[in-house]
This record gives sequence, C-alpha cells and structure tokens, in this order.
Amino acid sequence: MIRFSDAQAVAQALHGRYEHARAVTLIARILQKALFGGRADEVVFWALVYAHYCGDDLLGSVDKQLDAFAPFILRDPAK
Repeated sequence: MIRFSDAQAVAQALHGRYEHARAVTLIARILQKALFGGRADEVVFWALVYAHYCGDDLLGSVDKQLDAFAPFILRDPAK
C-alpha cells in the first residue's frame, strides 16, 4: 500500500535536507531504478514524492489519473 501522507513526509524531508538539484536527482535515480526493476508500486510512490516535492498539492487532473491506482494508494481521510 502506498500512503499519500508517507509521500508528503518524504518530500518534506527532502526539502529540509537537500538542495533542490540534489533532491530532484535523488528522486530521479530512485524512480529510474524502480522503473527498470519492474517495481510498479515504488514507481508510483516516488512519482507522488516528486509531485509533492514540486508542488505539495496535486492537481485535480492528476487525482483523476491516480484513481486507476486506487487499490494500491491509501489516501488521507481528509482527501
């Protein structure tokens, strides 16, 4: 299960710990490893981390696209 709150927490930790270029590079490397490793759940998790890192809140169109992954994403109760 992927939790929205976990992705937000990781994004906030990256903001506090690394410069922007370094954080984006780390996210991209981990995302690439997950993608080529065939780990779809990790790909979605790190894509969410990146989205939260860049904008902190997701657009409505992105939320609709994520509905396809609803069985794998545990959304926050307030959302």
